[in-house]
Amino acid sequence: MMSNSIRAFVAVPIPGTPALRAVLGRLGMLGSAVKPVSADNLHVTLKFLGQMPAEQVPEIATIMQDAADGETAFTARIVGLGAFPRPERPSVVWAGLDKADGLIRIADRIEQRLTPLGFLRERRPFHPHLTLARVRRKPPAELANLLQDRQTTEFGSANVETIQLFLSEPGPTGPQYRPLATTGLSSTVR
Repeated sequence: MMSNSIRAFVAVPIPGTPALRAVLGRLGMLGSAVKPVSADNLHVTLKFLGQMPAEQVPEIATIMQDAADGETAFTARIVGLGAFPRPERPSVVWAGLDKADGLIRIADRIEQRLTPLGFLRERRPFHPHLTLARVRRKPPAELANLLQDRQTTEFGSANVETIQLFLSEPGPTGPQYRPLATTGLSSTVR
């Protein structure tokens, strides 16, 4: 049973390709400063909602459907490693998505439709990416080398077919994600 307030986000689930799993393994060997994401939890966040009333789930599911209306499922290339806010001072290690204009449009529509419900607009423009690891403190030099070496590496591709509203619950090994609502894109993959 859901409590009154939940922590949630809207995202596209992305399966961990063998190349992504390999780089997650490398990130996991960099010591306690770098905490890789579980390969089973990879996703592109379209909108982080944070704490919200559980009663808003149906309304957000409708907004997701409206935002996805007219968008066709597609295949995105997963290319290159990078870091936010910048490689010299990383707090997040990410893999980029190429050919993901549909996600940019959907994220923009979700952003516009959620603002009247009291969700704050993002300050930065949306850049489709997969968070691969969080960096807690000064990382070892190997991370900078890995980022430099893998700027243009291809990590495979992913079919973008659904958008999901996820519940994020803390767990002993990191957050656990559970889908609360799913919206499919039109079924023609280009």
